[in-house]
Amino acid sequence: MVFIQDLKNRSVYWFLFPALFVLLIGISLLQHRSFTEILRPACINSLFLAIQFLLVSAYFSIKNRKWVNITAELLGWGDILLLLPIACYLSVLNFLFFYIGSLIISLITWIFWQIVSIKKDKQIPLAGFQAIIFGIFLTFDWYWLHLNVTDDMWLLNLIHK
Repeated sequence: MVFIQDLKNRSVYWFLFPALFVLLIGISLLQHRSFTEILRPACINSLFLAIQFLLVSAYFSIKNRKWVNITAELLGWGDILLLLPIACYLSVLNFLFFYIGSLIISLITWIFWQIVSIKKDKQIPLAGFQAIIFGIFLTFDWYWLHLNVTDDMWLLNLIHK
């Protein structure tokens, strides 16, 4: 739903984000994760996002020689609100892997779409792309590879090899 709404309207119904949050926390609890196991990576991931958004805002403020609120023109609230429930579900390394990978895939997809599309648009439906990528990421975890994206061990083992 997030992908379709973001692609069509460049806006997403706000109630989808709390619903996603409740759903992902519920899934975490069903996986027998304690609140501490959920809260610790959630805080680290959210802090990472906050620092990044502040640095991006500072960069554009310095560049434009005036304070720039990145949510006014550069980044939509839907983009931020989608990342918060995901940050509460994924472990720290898995969140970084997802976040960086989804940004790269979204950019490449959008550039390709702009090349083949007749209608040119400057705004990237980032929340929509990231929602689809997160769905694919979870599908790989739950149904195919069984990586357990709530634990960093599979990534640490991959890096160690």
